[in-house]
Amino acid sequence: MGPLLTLLWDICRLRRGPQDLPYSPRLLLIVCVFGLGLQLAIARVLGVEQDTLGAGVLSLAFNLGVLYLLLSLRGTRTRFIQAALALLCCALLFTLLSLPIALLAGDRPVTPEQMTSLQLLLGLVSLPLLIWKLMVDAHILRHSLDVPFLAGIVIAVFWLIAELALSAAA
Repeated sequence: MGPLLTLLWDICRLRRGPQDLPYSPRLLLIVCVFGLGLQLAIARVLGVEQDTLGAGVLSLAFNLGVLYLLLSLRGTRTRFIQAALALLCCALLFTLLSLPIALLAGDRPVTPEQMTSLQLLLGLVSLPLLIWKLMVDAHILRHSLDVPFLAGIVIAVFWLIAELALSAAA
């Protein structure tokens, strides 16, 4: 487990790529199940009452489907397992890094006017974390799709927007 965490940390620092991860469909399945479990646990701690499992499965299916589609369009479908592992594992790491911010922020305000000063400050603090995550996603996509880093950034931004729209619709 230690070497895998070191490798993921190196990917998050943009020093290694998804090609350095093992080709392991079983590990991908374990990461998917762990990610859903973590999402359920976080939702329970934060007091989220919506169908978290359904939303998590929908989000996971969307992300894996988009990745598979992009890799198929680029003719690099054989990289799916490692690219999915990299994206999901790094997303889990960023979720864990942002958890203290979410816990400090408290209940989500219904309107922007109800946002407290602390929530505004925490939103600003979380912005660099979001930018870092986008850079890591772009780095993974660059290696997986054989595209320039700028193209990876554009894909990562549009992917985030699509995922946010999907979660808002669900």
